Amino acid sequence: MAKSIRSKIKKRLRTAKRQRIDAMIVVPRLKEHHEALTRVAQGRTIETRKPKNAFKYPKAPDAVFPQHEIMKPIDFRAQNLPMAGYAFRGNRRKYDADQAEFMTQVATAMHPKMERLAGGGAVLASTGKRISVAEAELIAAHRPRPKSGATKKRGKRSAAEATEAYRAAAATAAAPAAPKPAAPQAAALQEAAAAPARGAADGDAEMTPVSSAGQSMKVKKKAKRKTKAA
Repeated sequence: MAKSIRSKIKKRLRTAKRQRIDAMIVVPRLKEHHEALTRVAQGRTIETRKPKNAFKYPKAPDAVFPQHEIMKPIDFRAQNLPMAGYAFRGNRRKYDADQAEFMTQVATAMHPKMERLAGGGAVLASTGKRISVAEAELIAAHRPRPKSGATKKRGKRSAAEATEAYRAAAATAAAPAAPKPAAPQAAALQEAAAAPARGAADGDAEMTPVSSAGQSMKVKKKAKRKTKAA
């Protein structure tokens, strides 16, 4: 008879499979992350970098040929799951203290570890040596950077140099500003003197300076001579 997705027996079997995934994949990954965070907190972190693929960058000195890794598949067969034997109809869900401890140990500890069947690691393109992925990441992280034509950045100044630079900037800011040069009056006078000549040539206006500074001009119109009729 077919079982529905709401079947309690199927739910217990899915729980048994989930416990195996947690024990074989999730818990080791969390432990690895915790160890990495602990090294960072203690100042023992190691810089790593993903190496270049030699199929794309064959001339790179740190390029590697990645190798396909075949892992042992997770066995979800009910005959090999430790908790599948307790997923049957009519089983009680409440246990005594010693029984609950035993069930917890069966659900968490009785699982195999992940194993690599074949492959894995990387092969250095330059030497052909087979190394692990961790070694390839370390080599890529410590590779020498290419030389560029850019100028080297200036390092940090010492305290004495910074103090001296601050004092020089403060002295420059406190110094009085130099007076601006006066307006060229000679040029204004020359322009005023040249204006009557232009007016005489045009025969309509004459510009004469009012003050010695030559800043304001007064325009006088010439009276046109009336010619008497013959």
